[in-house]
Amino acid sequence: MKFIFFVLLSMNVEAGLLDFLHIEQANNAYQKQDYKAATEKFADINNDAAQLNQANSLYKQGLYEKALEKYQSVKQKDLDFNRLYNTGNTYAKLKKIDEAIDSYTEALKLKQDKDALFNLKMLKQQKAKQKKNEQAKNSKDNKKQKKGKEQEKQQQNSKKNSKKRKGKDKKDSKKDNKKDSKKEQRQQEKKLDAIKQQRWEKSLNKDLRTLLIPLNKQNNNDDDKKNLW
Repeated sequence: MKFIFFVLLSMNVEAGLLDFLHIEQANNAYQKQDYKAATEKFADINNDAAQLNQANSLYKQGLYEKALEKYQSVKQKDLDFNRLYNTGNTYAKLKKIDEAIDSYTEALKLKQDKDALFNLKMLKQQKAKQKKNEQAKNSKDNKKQKKGKEQEKQQQNSKKNSKKRKGKDKKDSKKDNKKDSKKEQRQQEKKLDAIKQQRWEKSLNKDLRTLLIPLNKQNNNDDDKKNLW
């Protein structure tokens, strides 16, 4: 998980103890992977950064539709990349490839990021593969229909064309052997694709952009920035 340290813009130096308590509890819950508690705690903080983290907490629970709604509610401009990147992850989880591609593309307009580039590449490959499978399926259906008509015609003329049918049977046997070989090759390719897909989907859970919110910002010098925690 990649963490980005971010100061709540709406918080002033006189923020109440309750604000600090909510922030500390929310950050701790998320780090401890208690995402249900984190969702509730981030909801108590009135800030876009907290809303982004709340969306991440929903995502981690597999509540992708709810996470998507929360991501879309984040309006702060300097959070646009994180929002778009995480939105792309969410759409990918929902199997909405076109929407995910659009989100990653928009994110990359703001910043060149290797994870976003990789995810975009994977989705484009998936889309191309889906299109190829659909074309292959349509072609296969057409061949089946054509073959069905041919078989019906052959049955009607079987007595008159026994020699031709035998010759055709031999050819069909060779074709079947070729088909079996191609089928086995396709199965091996599918296994490799499935392994690659599983690894990528697993990486989606690791690559969310999460903002750990510091507990105060009373001092702005370089030494204080290095010791926010």
